[in-house]
Amino acid sequence: MSNYLCQRCKLPLVLDQSLEGLSNAQKHLLTVNYTQRPPVENTSLALTSSTNSKGSMKSIEHSKDEYPVISDERKRLFKEVLSSNGTKPLIGSRGISDSINADEGSFVILEDKSRNMELDKIPMSDRVSSLQSIFNIISSKYEIDYPVCSDCANTLIGELKVKFDELTKEKDIYAQFLKKLIGQSGPNSIKAKESLSELEKLKAEEKSLLEQLEMSEKEGEDLTKQIVDMEQELENMNLEEKLLCDQRNKADLEMMVQVNELQRVQSLYESDLNQLDALRKISVFNDVFVISHDGLFGTINGLRLGSLDNVKVSWHEINAALGQLVLLLHTVVHLLNIELVGYRLIPIGSTSKIEKMERDSKNPAKINVTTYNVYSTGEFSIGKFFASNSLDNGMVALVEVLTQIGQSLRAIDSSNDLPYNMTKDKVAGYNIRPSYRVSNEEWTAACRYMLTNANWVLTYCVAHCE
Repeated sequence: MSNYLCQRCKLPLVLDQSLEGLSNAQKHLLTVNYTQRPPVENTSLALTSSTNSKGSMKSIEHSKDEYPVISDERKRLFKEVLSSNGTKPLIGSRGISDSINADEGSFVILEDKSRNMELDKIPMSDRVSSLQSIFNIISSKYEIDYPVCSDCANTLIGELKVKFDELTKEKDIYAQFLKKLIGQSGPNSIKAKESLSELEKLKAEEKSLLEQLEMSEKEGEDLTKQIVDMEQELENMNLEEKLLCDQRNKADLEMMVQVNELQRVQSLYESDLNQLDALRKISVFNDVFVISHDGLFGTINGLRLGSLDNVKVSWHEINAALGQLVLLLHTVVHLLNIELVGYRLIPIGSTSKIEKMERDSKNPAKINVTTYNVYSTGEFSIGKFFASNSLDNGMVALVEVLTQIGQSLRAIDSSNDLPYNMTKDKVAGYNIRPSYRVSNEEWTAACRYMLTNANWVLTYCVAHCE
């Protein structure tokens, strides 16, 4: 036979010969788990009440999954039967468990020499394999690894006894606690019923709350779906709002550009209007021909016309003033379309002239043209008296031209009267001829009044021509 080792101390074991020829029933009995054995049907060994005088639970002898204990009388009878047949019984510590199979019925294993002879015919390898399988099955079903030696078995028995005692004490504690609970349930039965009733109410309330919770969860799911839809809609609205904001910003930018351009154009328009108003207020004639006075002197563009005994004015200045006066009268005649009768103005600055046109008395078809200088060549000095000179005729012709212009204005509007009367060679009663003057002051006064009448004509021209 092959050697086996103890699974605890690892020492070699020698198996009993009885293990070499196990029957199928014995193998089955060894390999069946303790919890898989059939329950006891004997109701006399069931759990009994623990209401004895000592108040313990010692009457609980066996559970339903344990085998019943065989009485001594039945054991004795079984031994007698076996003795009469000459068979050695196989009775273990728990009864005849080695020879009885609950599933297959009770039977007795008898020693037979013929069987031993058959065992010798079984190969050793098969018997070793069978025992090894049994040990593996038993080891897998219990907490102990098989096979074990007798010493290790005794040690395991001692450990199991200690564990059994501990579990017994624990069982007693639980039994006492159970007894206490059973004892307390009597006087508190009403309270227990109330508790049970309250428990039923709580269960009903729990059921109602669970239904409400289920409804709330369903509502929550619906609300969650609505929230998702609203968030999607909000996202779409935000996107649309962004597009609208971009369009509005673009429109505002374009509007701002247009407003700036409009303001620029309005500013230019206002500036042009202001400039136009300023230009309208500007009188070209008043700027070109400025007629004023400087003491007793009449002036045109700052040039004095006349001379005094104590203030001598050069002929260059007098000639320039007369040239400006001729130019003024020529401009007025041209703008007002006045047709002069018998005279034509020739403005040439300081050497201006006036042409006088008369019909020949002998030949009326012929027109004689006489040119008068409206300037002095210096042939006489102021302060001396001469019978005549060319400036006298020019000054008389200048007065006659101014008189015709005044008459033309009065023909347009009867209220347009010149402020000073002019007749032939006199202006406001003062002689305009330089050589016929009584004094320098008289000629200077005549020139000043003539310039005043010319200024009156200039004012009318400015008012009606601009």
